[in-house]
Amino acid sequence: MLKFIRLSGPIRISLIFSQIETGFWGCFKGAVYGKFKAVKHWIFDFDGTLVDSDGYFTRCINYALEPFGRRMERDFIETIRHRHPHQIFDGYIPSEDIPHAFERLKEIGTAVAEEIQTFDGIRELIETLDRRQNTVSIWTGRDRESTLLILKKQGLADAFEKIVTGTCVPQNKPEQDGLMEIQRHYRAKAHEMVMVGDHHHDIAPANLMGCLSIHAKWKKNPHELPHSLKPTHEFYSPFELLTWIKK
Repeated sequence: MLKFIRLSGPIRISLIFSQIETGFWGCFKGAVYGKFKAVKHWIFDFDGTLVDSDGYFTRCINYALEPFGRRMERDFIETIRHRHPHQIFDGYIPSEDIPHAFERLKEIGTAVAEEIQTFDGIRELIETLDRRQNTVSIWTGRDRESTLLILKKQGLADAFEKIVTGTCVPQNKPEQDGLMEIQRHYRAKAHEMVMVGDHHHDIAPANLMGCLSIHAKWKKNPHELPHSLKPTHEFYSPFELLTWIKK
């Protein structure tokens, strides 16, 4: 025989709020997932999203600067992140030394290209999107030559239909030039595009354009977004994102 227990006081209130919260998050997650059903075009950032290059940038920059008695300062990356890749040394070393610094940067970049690996699950993620007839593109602030070299070393040179780098457009991230170039290429509507990236320079322009955005938080020390900036969704591993896509 079933027995019903009448709940009152704090226990009853707690259960009511628990049911309300469960219902709210269920509706919220459903609404978010519904938005992604219209997505046809997936755009990925490169460093920190597709490939694990943490530590390599510092190593390469320090090698390039070594003959000039300089080392990469703590805020160097954030200071130059928005610049055209060919301007990263401007104001940092004498202008007559910049060509030599870039020669050394290319030398070390070629040497470490084979060491830089994709994150676990990225290949499966790209293959799944391709089978679903979604387009897969790259938008990175990195220069085109080094981007293509790393992709070639990883056997992924032909995996992306459109690759837009910092040397392909007038203005680098966080300006929207690269994202708009991809939009024009596919003649896509903003709500049909989703930007996947690890930095607010990826998420902010996507949100401003009306695209969906995914904060990729799968590198060792994830970049935290400003509190005022909210992605459409966030995931902690490519496999987690892949599982969610397959639902």
